Order: sequence, then C-alpha cells, then structure tokens
Amino acid sequence: MGVEVWLTGYEPFGEHKTNISQQICEHLSDFNDVISIGQSVDPMAAEAREIAVEIKSQVLTVDKSGSEKIASTIAESDATMPQAIIHLGLAENRDVISLEATSFNELDFRIPDNAGRQESSDIITDSGHNLLHTTAPMNLLMAEFGDDELICKSEDPGRFICNETYFKTLQAVEEADLRDRMNRVIPVLFVHLPPANKIPLETQISMVKRVIAITVQRPEMQVVGGMLRDENNRLLAARRSADEYMAGYWEFPGGKVEKGESKEEAISREYHEEFGWIIKPVRVCEEYSHAWPEMVVHLTFFLCEVEGELPPAVMTSHDENRWLGADELMDVEWLPPDVEFVKRIQERGIENL
Repeated sequence: MGVEVWLTGYEPFGEHKTNISQQICEHLSDFNDVISIGQSVDPMAAEAREIAVEIKSQVLTVDKSGSEKIASTIAESDATMPQAIIHLGLAENRDVISLEATSFNELDFRIPDNAGRQESSDIITDSGHNLLHTTAPMNLLMAEFGDDELICKSEDPGRFICNETYFKTLQAVEEADLRDRMNRVIPVLFVHLPPANKIPLETQISMVKRVIAITVQRPEMQVVGGMLRDENNRLLAARRSADEYMAGYWEFPGGKVEKGESKEEAISREYHEEFGWIIKPVRVCEEYSHAWPEMVVHLTFFLCEVEGELPPAVMTSHDENRWLGADELMDVEWLPPDVEFVKRIQERGIENL
C-alpha cells in the first residue's frame, strides 16, 4: 500500500468549458502505484528516487462550499488523515506550473464564483493570520526540479477560490496539528496549472505526479564538517551565533555541499566563508547520518590542516571559537547529533585521527 495523498481539482468556472485541474484529478483518481522522480540534480534531494503512492482525488465546486470542503473533512472526520494534501487549480493566464508558497487571508474576486458570490476586499476568516505559508518542502521541490523551465515557485495565488481553499486547508491542518509519518506538519501545497495549450495535459500529469512523490518525502542533505588540528593536537570548535539554527551549540565548522562541488571543495569553502581561513582537507575521519523530522543529514567529517599561518578569524556564523585538547572536548555543549562522535574522538585520541 502506498503513501496516501489527497488530491483535489476544480470544476469549470467563468467562461471555461473545461478545467485542467479537474482533468488531472480525475485521471489520477484511485492511482496506487510507484512514482519515479528521476535522477537528482542537486545535493539536496528526496530520500528515495521511487515511492509508492495512493491518491484519493476529489473535484471541488468553485464556491464557498468547495473552498471549505477539505478543511471541514479535517475538522469533522475521525478517519485516517493523509500524508499530504495537494490542491490543483487552473491559472488561465500563466505559462508554467506554479507551486504556491503562500496563501493570503484575503478575498477579492475578479468574477463571481459558480454560486454567484463576488467578494471584494474581504477576509477569509477572523483567525488573525494575514497569511499562511505552505507546509510542503518547497526548498526540496525547487531543488529537485532544478532549472526546469516548466515549473516555478510563486508567491501570488490570487484572491479567488484557489487562495480561499488553500488558506482554509492550511488553517485546518494547523488547528488540528496534523502530523505525517515523520512527525512533520502534514504537507499542504497548492499547484496552479496553465491551460493545456501552454503545456500539454500528459506533461502536466507527469509533473503533478513528481510533485506529489517529492512532497511526501523529506530532503536528504550532504553536510561536511572540518576538524582543524593544530601542532599541539588540539581541535577547533566553534559556537553557533544567536541568529543561527540551534544557536549556542558547539560544532566542528562546516556546512552543506553546494551544487557542482565536491565535499573537499565544500569544506574548504565553508572555512573560508566562516573564518577567512585557507585550510586543507586531509582525509575523511567519519561518516554518519542523522534523521530529523524535517530532513535527513548525511555528515562527512574531514581531518584538516592549516595552509600557512592563520590570520585572526573573521567569524560570520559563530560568536566564539576555542582550541580543545582531548581532555577538554566535553567541556562545551556540542550539537546533539555530534556528541557520540566527539566521545569517540576523545577515546581514540586526537593524534590518531
């Protein structure tokens, strides 16, 4: 059985005789198969290149009732919730598929909906939220699609039924604190589709399937750390500054591998960016992985040496650094995933790295 996803589209509206979101929704109705997302083009990638997905689809009416259908189901149902919710809608004036990053607590209809309602300069709910952001892994989606010219990130979902539906679903998920199998907030994403004369229907079906398969996964990221050793067999440790993620914890400096660079190039770049130093990675000392709800991090640690004399550090991501001997390594509060690794270094001896 595949990972369950709710997929919605809309009936035709306005002067449109068909709606591509309805066509794709109906085409994928009761889909239960493996979706392949192709070869990764970025160091940030989905955990699996293929994933089994079960799609439960529904066509919504283009009115207030349709906009609150999924939100009402979330609020009232005791049934098992999905692992992701993907809303599809027609964007008649767009040329590419748009992944909407934001929904707004605003209603401003250019035309009446299918029930004759035409809201102007009004809010959707009195929740106090001016906007809500997608809970889908947008950075992962954009990394996986790379430079594909058929898809883009959008910050403007309009102010019609599409935006109303999106906002209500995101609010319902937030209020119910719905979590997926990885304990993430359930991913909710709105995808605006251009007419079939801009991008053929079959191409859009394929793209939507890939969006679904990526959305239900966590990103995995390649991260490097550099253990810079001095002539006294001490290692450099640095404390994350207040504006950094997990501020106040100590680490061996490093960061994520960027597109097009090797791990060795990445650790050299990170040291130069974070301290203004030129260092040389000598060899890999350890590799391990850590799974967070939001992502999986694959860590590679290099023993590093100094290239010439170190100038004073110009720190950009840290607010303090210290040279630690083996008996001092546990004097600082390390990032939780690194604690066991640091203990192993202490037992092994810095001189034996």
